[in-house]
Amino acid sequence: MDRSGDRDREKAMRDTQDTSSETGSRHSSTTNDGNTSISNEEKKALFLDKVEQSNEACQSGDFQRAIRLYSEAISLDPTNHVLYSNRSAAYVKMQQYEKALQDAVKAKELNPKWTKAYYRQGVALQYLGRHADALAAFSSGLAQDCKSLQLLGGLVDAAMKSPLKDTLAPTYRQLEKMKFEKSPFVVISVIGQELLAAGYHSSSLVVLESALKIGTCSLKLRGSVFSALSSAHWGLGNTDKAIAYMQQDLAVAKSLGDNEGECRAHGNLGSAYFSKGAYKEALTHNRFQLVLAMKQKDRKVAANALSGLGHVYTAIGDYPNALASHRQCVVLTMQLNDKLFEAREIGNVGAVYLAMGDFDNALECHKQHLNVAKELENKNEEARAYSNLGSAYHFKRDYEQAMNYHNQVLLIAKMLQDRTIEARAYAGLGHAARCMNDLDRAKLCHEQQLQIGLDTKDKNMEGRACSNLGIIYQQQGQYDMALKLHKAHLTIALDLDDRTGQGRAYGNIGNAFSGLGQFEQAVQYHKQELAISKEVNDRGSEACTHGNLAVAYQSLGLQEKALEHYHCHLNIARELKDKASEARALSNLGNYYSGQGDFAQAVPLYQQFLSLSKDMCDVEGEGRAYHCLGYAHYSLGHFQEAVHFYEQDLALAKKMQDKISMGRAYCNLGLAHKTLGNYTQAYDCQKFFLTIAHQLKNTPGKFRAMGNLGDICMARKDAEGAIKFYEQQLVLAKHVKNKNLEGNAYGMLGAAHRKMGKLEKALMYHTQELDIFQELGNLKGACKALGHQGAVHTAQSKFKDAFKCYEQQLEKARELKDTLIESQAFGNLGITKMNMGNFEDALGFFEQQLATLEQVTSPTAVADRGRAFGNLGECYEALGDFDEAVKNYEQYLVIAQKINNANDQDRAYHGLGNAHRSMGNLQQALVCFEKRLVVAHELDNVSAKGSAYGELGCLHSLLGNFEQAISCLEHQLKIAQELRDKSAEADGACGLGGVYQQMGEYEKALQYHQMDLTIAEDMNNPSCQGRAYGNLGVTHESLGNYEQEIGRASCRERV
Repeated sequence: MDRSGDRDREKAMRDTQDTSSETGSRHSSTTNDGNTSISNEEKKALFLDKVEQSNEACQSGDFQRAIRLYSEAISLDPTNHVLYSNRSAAYVKMQQYEKALQDAVKAKELNPKWTKAYYRQGVALQYLGRHADALAAFSSGLAQDCKSLQLLGGLVDAAMKSPLKDTLAPTYRQLEKMKFEKSPFVVISVIGQELLAAGYHSSSLVVLESALKIGTCSLKLRGSVFSALSSAHWGLGNTDKAIAYMQQDLAVAKSLGDNEGECRAHGNLGSAYFSKGAYKEALTHNRFQLVLAMKQKDRKVAANALSGLGHVYTAIGDYPNALASHRQCVVLTMQLNDKLFEAREIGNVGAVYLAMGDFDNALECHKQHLNVAKELENKNEEARAYSNLGSAYHFKRDYEQAMNYHNQVLLIAKMLQDRTIEARAYAGLGHAARCMNDLDRAKLCHEQQLQIGLDTKDKNMEGRACSNLGIIYQQQGQYDMALKLHKAHLTIALDLDDRTGQGRAYGNIGNAFSGLGQFEQAVQYHKQELAISKEVNDRGSEACTHGNLAVAYQSLGLQEKALEHYHCHLNIARELKDKASEARALSNLGNYYSGQGDFAQAVPLYQQFLSLSKDMCDVEGEGRAYHCLGYAHYSLGHFQEAVHFYEQDLALAKKMQDKISMGRAYCNLGLAHKTLGNYTQAYDCQKFFLTIAHQLKNTPGKFRAMGNLGDICMARKDAEGAIKFYEQQLVLAKHVKNKNLEGNAYGMLGAAHRKMGKLEKALMYHTQELDIFQELGNLKGACKALGHQGAVHTAQSKFKDAFKCYEQQLEKARELKDTLIESQAFGNLGITKMNMGNFEDALGFFEQQLATLEQVTSPTAVADRGRAFGNLGECYEALGDFDEAVKNYEQYLVIAQKINNANDQDRAYHGLGNAHRSMGNLQQALVCFEKRLVVAHELDNVSAKGSAYGELGCLHSLLGNFEQAISCLEHQLKIAQELRDKSAEADGACGLGGVYQQMGEYEKALQYHQMDLTIAEDMNNPSCQGRAYGNLGVTHESLGNYEQEIGRASCRERV
């Protein structure tokens, strides 16, 4: 026992005496059981006796007895720090170091200024082999009393016995030569920096902060401690504290005119701000570092500064400057002959090329990086190169090759037993699996990434893994789980003060809320994401966030705000020359205009998207562009162009051997061919689609293909063939026990039987359709089924029953809060009232339909709005209000032209022409009918052409243009005969008979009226027969054949 122990025991006695004199109690106390305890004087005497006995026990070497006596004394005075300190020394003698440490810590807690406690703690820790912590304890004691030779001696002794002795011994000898061995600040700061270099960040932090508390007059020495403290905090992930010390280090370097120190501080601050996502500040400090390094002609530091600048420029999307920085850095590393640094910078150049969409140059750089790493036999660098190659092939959508390279990374990681590299490999594998739509495999990979983050207590890694897993769950439609993971990522990012990570988390949370249909909440999170992107000057992230906000605003029906953000996304992407982001923005803008039904605006945007995708060799994007162009042209009625683009989509899908895209392309191509009347090609396409759906075991795909094949049969007037396909749909739906599909199959069967005129059977199928959807609680399906039932009742001329169906459809649409279906129900009710001859009531329903459609933004809604105006026009025409009829038909025409729908233009011109003719505006009617004929030719719709020729023929007849009338009516007759359309053929014959009668060519007139009669009799159409008999009678009268005229009149009466 050292002699100081005696002094400590005396101190314990004095402290006790002082304490007792302060309390000064003379009263007796009682114990809990009511017995009278000893008085304070007796207690004091007992305490002093215990201390005296413990002193004797220590002197005689009986430390076990000393420990017992100290324990008894502590029970009498539990707050006496000296007793704990002395018992700690006794425990050391008994080699009970953990107990010695506990007592030393207790003594320090009771009196933080009691330096002996720090000494006892240091000794105990040293014996426990916790050398770094022992050094920290001695240093903390010196911070309390820098003149304590005991503590300074203990610190030096512990340092020379620690694992750091080999590096510390030479340094200490130098300090002795310089007469600094007695300077606590110098000794402590040297030990702290050695601890830091050895990776003991927590202990080095305590030691270095102790040095600062002691203080020094030397700015240079203080600056070195600031620098070391910043590194210690950085190593512990305390970024803000690290930055604070870096700034102090910078201030000291500036005041000393220390360019080298200033350069170092700027470099450290650049890295720290970059890690926080504060790119503006990072850029500033890296630029200062570069300028200072160039002044000092320090190539190594200049190279580091250029590398840092390259990373910042890449992060903010300024790829030209990023590329220039990393290229200059490569030149410097080659001059320095630093092969490892050179390899890494070549990899960085490749990463920038990849971000710019230049896959070939990126690939060349990463292969060069790999070759240098292999030459150096550096497995860590080899893993980094393989990881970059995986990312490059991922960008090219060659996910199999990407996975091969990420598996190489995983092998190296396991060989090196490096968990960080292993996590990077799992992250790459997870991303590739997700893009291959293998979500279960992706989930397993990211779960491994998360587990490594948890095992290594790497919060950054844990946050990234949570983010990746959240995206997987989001893709699987498990939005609640996705939200939980994204919020976990946000919590970690907030704890780390990682602004970039926070922005990414806010964005993902916003996307999850969008997936849940909670767009207002999505907007709030995307706004926070946008604010952070602007704060950290991350223009690339800012652009993407504008895109996310646009989607959310569009879903909320705030079209102007959506359009504003779509354009912001596009403008920033172009400003950054980020082709990938620009392509996404163009695609989104195209989708926006398609969603508005403005396909004419969408087409040029999709064309630009296609052009960029080709430039970037983005085959997947190219395919998506072809698909979008095909859909836009199809919606515009440009079916031949639609076929062209769908064929291009199909060719690319075949090239990529992408079965899903092939199936989609065959389906769309088949629909376009069907519209053009190319039924053989349409049938073959849908058959291919069905085969692919079978191969992929895609039940919804098989069901759709069967339905499309049935529709083609219906178009071919092969109702029996169609029904076979619809029955196959029903069998499939029952086999997979999918009631929704079963309901849809009954709907298709009902529609087919309705078109065949088998109305009772159609009604039976639609009743089954309705029953299923009502049983499922599927309001949307029930609305559709009620619409089908209404159509059957209309075909049966049971208009009251039809009206009831449409009323129920309206009620369910309101319950569903689906304004589009609600508007369609109003339209159906209006049409039913028209069929009942209640045109005034019909007007009210069409006005309600228009009012409801004002709340809907979709291509269907725009087209429905036009048709509502068309129906209003027909109502006003039937009521004899031709001025209002013309106004509504003109509105219909404007919308039809805006959405470029030729079928609607055809109907609008037809209505306008009839209204103008009824008003006596024959020239305006003629213009309308001529334009209708042009549209019919554009549509290549033979039936519409025949009808248009008929209308023009009748109008020319009224105007006395008999030759033009005959030409038009002959065209009508010929087309009707080709189509085997008996009704149109009869109309053509009737028209020609009328013209020839006006011309006085009665024999020809009789010939055509007789043809009209024959056709009417074949059709068993009394109305047409009556018309033909009347015309024949008039013609015979003109010829003076009164007997025949009377006979025809008699026949007409009978009819």
